[in-house]
Amino acid sequence: MRVKTGVVAMLLLAGLIRPREAVGGEKTRALALEDYYQLVSVESPAISPDGKWVAFVKTTIVEAENRRQHELWLATTNGNTAPRKLSDPALDASGPRWSTDGQLLAFSGRARDGKEHDEGDSIWFLRMDQANAEAMHISGVRGLPIFSPDNQWIAFVARVAKPRAAQYPSQSERLINERFKGRAYEWMNFRYDGRGYLPDPRNIEATPAEELFVVPRTGGEARQLTQLGVRVREAAWSPSSDALIFSANTHERDEYTYERADIFIATLAGQTKRLTDDGYNNDAPAWSPDGGTIAFRRELGLSEVIKAKWNHGAPVAIYTMPASGGSPVNATAHWDLLPGAPSWSADGKFLCFSAGIGGNEHLFRVAAVGGDVIQVTHGERQLSGFSASASAGLMVYAGQDSAHPGELFVSSLDGRRTKQLTSFNEVLLSEVALSKAERILYPSKDGTQIEGWVLKPSGYDSARSWPLILAIHGGPHGAYGNEFSFEEQLFAARGYLVVYTNPRGSTNYGEEFLWATWGGWGNLDYEDVMAGVDYVRSHHHVDDKRLGVTGYSYGGFLTNWIIGHTTRFAAAIVGAGISNWISDYGTADIPRTKESEFFGPPWDAQAHALLVRQSPIEYAGNVTTPTLFVHGESDMRVPIEEGEQMYTVLRKRRVPARFVRYPESYHVGWSPWNTVHRYYEELDWWRNYLDGEKKVGAPAS
Repeated sequence: MRVKTGVVAMLLLAGLIRPREAVGGEKTRALALEDYYQLVSVESPAISPDGKWVAFVKTTIVEAENRRQHELWLATTNGNTAPRKLSDPALDASGPRWSTDGQLLAFSGRARDGKEHDEGDSIWFLRMDQANAEAMHISGVRGLPIFSPDNQWIAFVARVAKPRAAQYPSQSERLINERFKGRAYEWMNFRYDGRGYLPDPRNIEATPAEELFVVPRTGGEARQLTQLGVRVREAAWSPSSDALIFSANTHERDEYTYERADIFIATLAGQTKRLTDDGYNNDAPAWSPDGGTIAFRRELGLSEVIKAKWNHGAPVAIYTMPASGGSPVNATAHWDLLPGAPSWSADGKFLCFSAGIGGNEHLFRVAAVGGDVIQVTHGERQLSGFSASASAGLMVYAGQDSAHPGELFVSSLDGRRTKQLTSFNEVLLSEVALSKAERILYPSKDGTQIEGWVLKPSGYDSARSWPLILAIHGGPHGAYGNEFSFEEQLFAARGYLVVYTNPRGSTNYGEEFLWATWGGWGNLDYEDVMAGVDYVRSHHHVDDKRLGVTGYSYGGFLTNWIIGHTTRFAAAIVGAGISNWISDYGTADIPRTKESEFFGPPWDAQAHALLVRQSPIEYAGNVTTPTLFVHGESDMRVPIEEGEQMYTVLRKRRVPARFVRYPESYHVGWSPWNTVHRYYEELDWWRNYLDGEKKVGAPAS
């Protein structure tokens, strides 16, 4: 049972939310905690073949039901009419796809009655050539449809069979096992964050294969094209509609081989040919318009990296090869960033892909024969979900920046003549005063240039002294940038100067920068973020007695590390942070990360010494910083015992510490209520230790 009124009353008492009626005639106000429930996001845009329409998924929060709602919407690319909803909210839509002729729009959605059905009951089709047509099924289609260019076929990937019920030799054994409510396993990959405990991946009955099927466009009996016994991914039709290319990892049932997908071709006649098999991880294949060449993304598989004992990861690049097979050619050999999935220009001369560059995410292109990579879109913003119509010369994408949540945009293929198509967050933005991030570039201790951003607090006055919060991103192979962060905007709205940076280990700055933390999490990256604090101190009036530091995941690890190496911070908040690499190796869902980033498993003497040396728990005896720990109880990426270890040491040493546990929460994908409660706890912690006010609203430690 939920007692919403009591929660709101508590938040009002604590001063952490602002009642709507208090806004009165104000044109703008400070961002409030409950505004989180008003945020709208735009995802998965898909432009129609003629370029006139764009289907997309609109995601909102249903506060009373503690869930996110995903609806299928439609907008015109000329922006002359308001976007409209297409799907029933009960369907929870995702993955919109157009047929080649634009007459059908397909999407995935749960059955309306909410019950478990066959896979085909979750695949819906809308007749776009008929007004107000009801969503329907096409017989035989059991997975998201891949429409053939000639409009004759629908391909899809689906499980070949459902797991069979266990069979027991006697009634007694059946009862014994049915009454057992625990788990038993004898395989290594038995859990995964967000998915929970997994069936035996080596057993094809427990973990059925996902093969490629085709069915006539009008429906009928599906025909299986592949017999690989693993999961087929990223299938795409040839321009001639007589074959499909796809990626598949034939080693996925081998627990000791990581990241080894290859490229395959399957003909309509059911013949499958393997095009790669060389230890690399090959994915995201795409046909050239003439069908003669295939582009794909490629990097050396992690198992090969570990075997070779590299002191860094492998570069990722876009390659091409003849569709008949042959030696891959690196088209981005002279480029040092991380490309997304490739697509071809209509004339076959260029390959296009998205990539992060500094704090931005943009579209790039390179000649199919290789050469210099050219940036297509520009600006201090992050763009994603590019979808193009060659015939109309248009593309659509979702875009955001530090002061604007994501909305839908359309532009010409060269990135010009941009137009915003949705304004779902306009009402909220018209009410609240947000801080636009200011970019900073500063030298670290060894002179390496580091990029970062500053959010000024609400009502900023350069003559005043301000408390500062250092925020650290996850990863470490990720990046901050020109994206909207409700959490950081909330900190700024509450009167804190917020600084966030991309230390070494971050993506978007080249290979050398990316792999600089291998074997040394907490060394150079620590110097980089601390130099950022000092840089901001030299340019703003900062109160050195009111410094805070926070981060989640890798950011939580580095926060744990920081408070064990300096006493400069008056408060810290650790979200799902690793404290002990040795224990994390045996309890997390991906132990191989430690084998690569720290050069071996714990039983290897050299790796063991490194894992111990870089564990924050080793330095917990130095901590004097009051620290709040927030952690999901179902977290399998950074198990909750990692937070418990650090918390126990701090409490044992009488350092102020508080632990907030969130049930049924994995490492990612928290429910709206838990997310808002976490922000509430964080604001209360900052107020208690950075503002010097008496703690109100939260239970005593």
